[in-house]
Amino acid sequence: MCKFIGIEDLVANALIEMIEKNKSRKVSFEQLNKYGAMIIRILRENDEEAVVLVSKHYTNELIRNYSDFFEIMDNDSSDSYITLKDGKTEGDLRRHFRAYLSISMILAFTDSSSLSELGISA
Repeated sequence: MCKFIGIEDLVANALIEMIEKNKSRKVSFEQLNKYGAMIIRILRENDEEAVVLVSKHYTNELIRNYSDFFEIMDNDSSDSYITLKDGKTEGDLRRHFRAYLSISMILAFTDSSSLSELGISA
């Protein structure tokens, strides 16, 4: 069975780790692409198939469905990124986006190889 990883789960889990480890409340699209690719690799190594749903369409859906959590920031000179809105916390992300994840998914999101793609050392 193939697992589908929505951009909302990718963003939320990246931000949980970034806030916890280096206090950053933003993640770039470049970081998300690398993070997602590593998560797929980790899951495949454990005989699990997965697809990350990241595209302009899914990004628009993310902002429409989770506008109370996230916003997109564009920087003219560098990559665009997604930020966690003021008033939202790491705990809010954990309660809303991690409560339903399987252990194998949480382990892939928090693996040291995945975190290194976000620029975080475990």
